Formats: sequence, structure tokens, C-alpha cells
Amino acid sequence: MKPKKYPYSGFEDSKKADSGNKSELVVFPNIAIRKELFKYIYTVVRKHDSTIINFRIPKGFGYETQRTKINLSYEDTLKILNDKLKEQEDE
Repeated sequence: MKPKKYPYSGFEDSKKADSGNKSELVVFPNIAIRKELFKYIYTVVRKHDSTIINFRIPKGFGYETQRTKINLSYEDTLKILNDKLKEQEDE
């Protein structure tokens, strides 16, 4: 078997892989949430000067509920969430 003249072609492949990588996290001041969890958001509640997001994640025959407290105002949190949801729809 004759060896290849240029056996390493990793440079070309790495360019393609880097262009496909997009941020999968939404960053808030005190927490980062994966974009995959957006479809499981159940409620968004205002609590004094912060916001609480409740997730309802399907597990087996029922649901698992998770709660996240974000140190942002309710309006700012919804603005960030809506912007990220629009980006997901555009993709």
C-alpha cells in the first residue's frame, strides 16, 4: 500500500467544526442555562427584586420540577429569554 503524500488533513476539518459551534448557554448574572431547557419552562414568577423560573422536565411516567432563582428584574429576564427564543426559531 502506497502512503499518502499529505496524510494529515486536520486543519481543513477544524475550520468546519469551529463554524458549527454556537453558544448553547444563556448567561444571566448568577446562573447559566442550557438552551435545551427552554422547552421545559413551566412558569416565570416575579419575587421581590428577582425572578424565579420553574422547569417541568419529563421523567419516565411523571415530571421532575426544578426551580431557578435569577438575580435580575422580571422584565430584563423576559427580554433575555425572548431574544434567545427568537434566535432558536431563526436557526
